[in-house]
Amino acid sequence: MAFVSGSAYGIFFAANAPSADAITVQQAVETLTEEYRDRLEEISDTVQHDRQDITANDDVYFIRWQDVLAVFSSYISGDEQGTPVAALTENQVDKLLETMWAMNAVDYSTRAETAVIETTDKNGKATTTEITETVLVIELTHKTPDEMAADYHFTTRQNTYLQLLQDPQYEEQWTELLGGFAQGGGEVMSPDSTRTPTGTLQWSLPVAGTITSQFGHRVDPITGEISSHTGTDIACAEGTPILAAADGIVTVANGLDSWGGSYGYYIQIDHGGGLETLYAHCSSIYVTTGQQVQAGQVIGYVGHTGRVTGSHLHLEVRIDGNRADAMQYFTL
Repeated sequence: MAFVSGSAYGIFFAANAPSADAITVQQAVETLTEEYRDRLEEISDTVQHDRQDITANDDVYFIRWQDVLAVFSSYISGDEQGTPVAALTENQVDKLLETMWAMNAVDYSTRAETAVIETTDKNGKATTTEITETVLVIELTHKTPDEMAADYHFTTRQNTYLQLLQDPQYEEQWTELLGGFAQGGGEVMSPDSTRTPTGTLQWSLPVAGTITSQFGHRVDPITGEISSHTGTDIACAEGTPILAAADGIVTVANGLDSWGGSYGYYIQIDHGGGLETLYAHCSSIYVTTGQQVQAGQVIGYVGHTGRVTGSHLHLEVRIDGNRADAMQYFTL
């Protein structure tokens, strides 16, 4: 055990801190995730905007904690005087914080965007309105472990540790160690039958749910102001199974970062032909990156992770990378 905890694999033995002067890896990750979340929320709360978008250089909105911890563990344990990392000292937490920010830079910009929306006047007559919005774009730049190895001038031994920890066979251990992945799942369920598919997608829940926020621009019936939304929010009970909308391959399975750039734990599936779906705010997920899934398969459960006010599924549809209204694929 002493050998393992002082090696690249010590990062997986993180359930208990051995003394009052150390904390577990899980505790450290939770604390640092909150710091990262607070930075994103600070930008959102202090920069005036009408709509918010998020971009990333690798199309991923969450902290790849397995990459951060792999670099950190290799740096600490792979050193000639390597030390265990199953629990962290204050100095090690500081190094983990440094590594997290070095691998997950955050910036932002704003732009003006004009759109024409359809509305009705007080007499119920259809009309159009042109609006100009200020769009806040939060920009995430992620570095790879190999880039960090170059930045940190890793030795041969440290690079060996890094390659060991990046082996795909450890993906489930990473997600079990850090958060929202759970074993099981895979059951195929029938979707709610009141939502009739009009095309290639089936309803992503076994219940109808209540649509609390629609896609795109609309006039809020209460405030009368224009608002916009990048997906469809479907309110339902926490723990409701989330079903794959069609056959496809999982391209994102975030069970590591409970903030997830505001999406929380989320899943993204490539259905081919430029069609993708995204399922956000899960309480837990049951799939891993690269996994083949079929329509109706349970891929996760409804929750309230990320930036939310209550339990719901945020469903996005993307066509050739552009967001589209998911409800165009269904009728009541």
